[in-house]
Amino acid sequence: MKTTIAITMYFTLISSAYALPSVRPTLPSVEHADVEATTNVSFMAWQENAGRFTFSLTCRATPTNNVQAAFGTDADGDGVLSLEESDLVVGWDCGAWFVQNGFDGERVESVVGAGDEQSLVWTATLSPRTGVSRRVNATVNGTAIFAGVDAGMFYNRMWNMLRLTGRGLADPEELLDVRVLPGSLFMIVR
Repeated sequence: MKTTIAITMYFTLISSAYALPSVRPTLPSVEHADVEATTNVSFMAWQENAGRFTFSLTCRATPTNNVQAAFGTDADGDGVLSLEESDLVVGWDCGAWFVQNGFDGERVESVVGAGDEQSLVWTATLSPRTGVSRRVNATVNGTAIFAGVDAGMFYNRMWNMLRLTGRGLADPEELLDVRVLPGSLFMIVR
């Protein structure tokens, strides 16, 4: 039993060492409560043997706030992820969590209830060879949301930019953490 635990811990540490560093953008402060704040951050969505694309978005989930993370490819290289370059938009919008295919594509909403602070945790399990998302698991404070979304349309290994945006009357107190992790390896030796 001790050998099994030691080997599992060893491979967990090794796979953690190959993970890309997490990206944690923050919004700039604004002078007026009803003004939009946006920041763009470069990041790498793919690495060899990537197994999971995961992020958590925490914010004050009020009926007047909007906090969203957009992922895509900065095709024109201007350092800004424009609406047209956005492939995946996920966030909180005035009373509901949402996931949207691009800036004007199919949108799925899930009402979990407004509350002070809520955390959306998104994990896409990737095919290590192709980078295609095989499964998406999304939860808000432990409650599953977005059941039945097409996993394949919510990840692209070419993404190199993310945009975090906040709007609303209350300070959203947002926190976004994005990671690309290698596939897991489990070995049981008896």
